This record gives sequence, structure tokens and C-alpha cells, in this order.
Amino acid sequence: MSVQSLEEIEKQLYELREKIRQLNLRIRETEEEVRKYAEKRDKIHEEMKPYVEQLRKMRAEDEEKRAKLNELRENLAKKKEELREKREKLREIRSKLRSLRSIRETPEEIQKKIEEIDWRIQTQPLPREEEKRLSNLLEELHERLIQADQKIKLEKDLEAAEAEMNAVSEEVEKLRNEIGEVKNQLSASFEQKKALREKVQELKSKSDEWHAKYVEAKERLMRLEAEKILVVSKAAELQEKLEKHKRSEEEKRIKQIKEKLKAEAISKLSSGKKLTFEEFKALLEDGEDLDKIVRKS
Repeated sequence: MSVQSLEEIEKQLYELREKIRQLNLRIRETEEEVRKYAEKRDKIHEEMKPYVEQLRKMRAEDEEKRAKLNELRENLAKKKEELREKREKLREIRSKLRSLRSIRETPEEIQKKIEEIDWRIQTQPLPREEEKRLSNLLEELHERLIQADQKIKLEKDLEAAEAEMNAVSEEVEKLRNEIGEVKNQLSASFEQKKALREKVQELKSKSDEWHAKYVEAKERLMRLEAEKILVVSKAAELQEKLEKHKRSEEEKRIKQIKEKLKAEAISKLSSGKKLTFEEFKALLEDGEDLDKIVRKS
């Protein structure tokens, strides 16, 4: 390898090391960017958590409210049907009572009249026509007694039916109020959830901005690290080539020194002079027989 080639390699190696240094600086700067953007993004995520949790909690509560609302509506439908049946029953009782409005005496009064007529028939001699009239009247009074008893029963039934209908009406009204209250709660919850969603969306937009910067910086960092790997690999290759050349040059230098020592040793042997340890070692390292070396000298 020529001196010019060696200098060119050293120059390239210097430039590559400088480039690695610059890349390290840029990598550290970019790593700081990545850390900063991730920190800002994660901070917003932490800020979002209470709003998201509140929104999740409200959704679960609203599901319970909607289930309750459906249950209340089902109960209301049943109670309305029950109320309709009660009203129908009340109309029937009132209709029957209207048919008995001609019955004004009490059962006791009618019973007293029956007993009086019956006593008269039993104890007094009566003309045939009078007896027949009284017998007919007696039959009529018995019929009226039945109707009077029936009227009293219907009046009691009417009172009970009105009480039942009023009780069911109160239940219907109570269910309607509960339904209205739950609907109001759902309406209020809708507005609150809307405000929460807007806040979450606002924070998410900011988080997305920082995440986009994080991703962009992360990609730059990966490109820089990949570039560094290539540059380091190329520098290592040149360093290896340079080391190889240096080893080759060192081997040449050592060989020249050995050859010089060997030549000096042979010259000394020829002149009968004493050899140094290094000169003697140089002679033996080539693996030649010492007698052969002496003959050569």
C-alpha cells in the first residue's frame, strides 16, 4: 500500500470518526426530543384519565337508569291496564246501582213491611181479593228485599272499587313522576357527558399533536442510529485495513532488523568475534542448523 493510499485511509477514518461524533450529538439531541415529546404526551394522558373514568362511570350509571326506566315503563303499562280494568268494574257497579235507584227503603224497612203483611194474612180474616193483593204485595216486597240487599252490597263494592281505583291511580301517578325524574336525570347526564367528551377530545387532540412529534422524532432517531451503524461499520472496516497495513509494516521492520542482526552475526562468526544474545537468537529463529550457518560464514 502506497503512502498516499495510507494517508487517504487515515483521512477517511478521521472524517468517519468526526461524523460518528456528530451523529452521537444528533442522536443525544433527538433522544432528548423523543423523551420530551413522550413526557408531554403522557402528561396529557394522565390529565385525561379522570375525565375518561368519569365518562365511563356515567355511562354505566346511565345504563342502569335506562334499565330502570324500561322497568318503570313496563310497570306503568301494567298499572294502566289494571286501572282500566278497575274503571270498567266501577262502571259496571254504577250501572247496576242505577238500575236499583228506585229502591229507597232499607232492607230492615222492607223486612218490617213483609212481617206486618205476613202477620195480617196469618191472623186476620181477609176477603179473597184483599188476600190476593197482599200476597202479590208480599212477593213484590220479597223481590225488593233482595234488590235492597243487592244495592247495599253494590254500594260496598262501589266504595271498595273506588278505593282500589284511587290506589292504582296514585301508583300510576307515582310511576309517571319516577319516569319523569329518571328522564330528567338522563337528560342532565347527557349534557354532562357531552361536556366531558368535548374536554377529552380537546386533550386528545393535544396528545395526538405531541404523539405525532414523538413518532417523527423516533423515526429520525432510528434513521440516525441506522446511519451510525453504517458509518461505524465502515470506520471499523477502514480501521481493520489500517491495522492490517500497520501489522504488515511492523512485520517488515522486524524482519529487516532480524536480517541485519543475522548478517552482523554471520560477519562476527567469520571474524571469530563473540555474538550478542539478540544476534544468536536471530540466527536460530530461521530454523537453520548452527553448523550450516558456521559453514556459510
